[in-house]
Amino acid sequence: AEASPYLLLLSATPHQGKTDAFHRLMSLLDAEAFPDETSVARDRVAPYVVRTEKRQAITNDGQPLFKPRLTKLVGVSWEGHDAQKALYDAVTEYVREGYNQAMREKKTHIGFLMVLMQRLVSSSTRAIAATLQRRLDVLNQPAQAADGQLDFLGNLDENEWGELDGQEQLDTILRQRLKATDNEKDEVRLLLDAARKVEAQGPDAKAQALLDWVYRVQSEEQDPELKVLIFTEFVPTQQMLAEFLQARGISVVCLNGSLTLEERKTVQKRFSEDVRVMISTDAGGEGLNLQFCHVIINFDLGWRPMALEQRIGRLDRIGQKHIVKALNFLLEDSVEY
Repeated sequence: AEASPYLLLLSATPHQGKTDAFHRLMSLLDAEAFPDETSVARDRVAPYVVRTEKRQAITNDGQPLFKPRLTKLVGVSWEGHDAQKALYDAVTEYVREGYNQAMREKKTHIGFLMVLMQRLVSSSTRAIAATLQRRLDVLNQPAQAADGQLDFLGNLDENEWGELDGQEQLDTILRQRLKATDNEKDEVRLLLDAARKVEAQGPDAKAQALLDWVYRVQSEEQDPELKVLIFTEFVPTQQMLAEFLQARGISVVCLNGSLTLEERKTVQKRFSEDVRVMISTDAGGEGLNLQFCHVIINFDLGWRPMALEQRIGRLDRIGQKHIVKALNFLLEDSVEY
């Protein structure tokens, strides 16, 4: 930087929510103007930064480079799903008690697990049931359980931990075999029984809403073969949705972080040809170019706005020929909402 009379830095995401890294970039441009992190303020940065937002980008002949995007928040009612709502409330109480105890005893890792439990029960009954079973398996072997103080982040710092998707965070924590909080084993057993009963009663509220919206958008677009991309955070939810849609005659492919590069290419090819729905996790959706599809449903949102933008960016990209429709599902009266 010091040896060059001019310096141009190009990036789609220069800041990424990390002031220290952004400050180092700015100090390359002018070390005196940005001596420390506190000097990185909007008005001081403005003369050095040119931002071309997606909707402002144009072609050589002045036409918009990207099609418009329509985003809709879809609140899903619990009506007709009283048992599922009761399960949600019971898990919420378990999370509240477990989290508070973990914080008192400085067992941060248990606290992380409790917060994830809340996200899982918002995602699907299948996801919370699968996790409760994994947790119970650990609690049934207390001699092998860790004390909750392990450095489960390993080489990850807190920012990197936050950038993992929900499934990756969950797998990281459950591998540590954390010790139980007070009475947790009995609570988990009761919750698991309740979750299995709810699952046996039929589809979740959000799954039913998903089917209704798939048919609704097909009707709006007047295309019975309309392709739809669905994102979820958790693999058990992905599996449940695939079974649910296939049982209703809708062809489905699934993409998640466990697939090899070749398997991912095969899934993408099948979706581009004759399969109507692709269900992906965040780990599976990285780097995908799916502009042959223009409808995306975010079945659960995760808690990182940038991840949501990256999901929609699979469709909302150069080459897209249609208005992109993004439906964001939220359970009403829940932590998600």
